[in-house]
Amino acid sequence: MKKPIKIGIADDHLFVRQGLISLLKEFEEIKVLFDVGNGKEVLEKLKNQMPDIILLDIEMPVMDGAEVFDKIKIKYPAIKVIIISSHYKDAYIIEFVKKGAAGFLSKNSSIEKIVEVVTAIYKEGYYYDSAISLIMSKAISHTLENSAVVHRPDLNLTDREIFVIRLICLNKTSIEIAKELFISVRTVEGHRLHIRQKTNCKNPLDLITFSIQNNLIRI
Repeated sequence: MKKPIKIGIADDHLFVRQGLISLLKEFEEIKVLFDVGNGKEVLEKLKNQMPDIILLDIEMPVMDGAEVFDKIKIKYPAIKVIIISSHYKDAYIIEFVKKGAAGFLSKNSSIEKIVEVVTAIYKEGYYYDSAISLIMSKAISHTLENSAVVHRPDLNLTDREIFVIRLICLNKTSIEIAKELFISVRTVEGHRLHIRQKTNCKNPLDLITFSIQNNLIRI
């Protein structure tokens, strides 16, 4: 059997944690290392136990999820964090994407959905469903057209490549990009190839996520 995905659960409602643990027992590919009721307890557990993924409720006492999220990303950057909540605002989602949240789950999610998201994040590093992707795309389209190009030589990206990235994030086709930049479609495809090689982004959503988290797109 493959090594199970190790997770931690942080939620201030004991019955939520117990219910989730009970349901996850049916899935051998996932192992719950710990469950806690607040952010301070998360940090205490992480001193001795290292999960691959943490399911983190934002609204908790003592130390809330937002505060402990920042501490986890600084001290334990390899741990992937899934934000769980009863409701999400668009700005709230964008803020956590920028901070590096690996995914989002509603507290009403089925156990199958939770397992799907946990597994995808373990394999790919993040998981954003169509609703989250739409929120990200809308935020980009509202701000990108009039914002200046960010210079990022530290990412080994040229200004032209960054401009092409912005257009890709606006869902422009290679033909549309070629017309806008007065270059050939073949040249655009060459830029796309170099961008994939430099960013390791396999698709437009990967690129949107990369751009937001690296401040190529400021939203």
